[in-house]
Amino acid sequence: MTLIEPIILGGATIGSIVGAVWGFVSSGVLWGLGGFVLGGVAGGVLGPFVFLALGLFVVGVLKGPRHVLRLFRPEDPQSPGPKSP
Repeated sequence: MTLIEPIILGGATIGSIVGAVWGFVSSGVLWGLGGFVLGGVAGGVLGPFVFLALGLFVVGVLKGPRHVLRLFRPEDPQSPGPKSP
């Protein structure tokens, strides 16, 4: 099993739960069943893209500012790290 299968299964699971709850709360049992089925299909298809976008956003927020701030840090000879020639 590669990484894509758990991502698709996770998206289908989350989509079907959200679709069922949303459909049942808004209009009743049949809409809940329809939301369950449609959420499972849409979650399986769109889940990998949503998880990829979320992962890129998290990496950008956690790693991006650190890299940008490093570009503006003055080079101090006392600080450890790579030396520029």
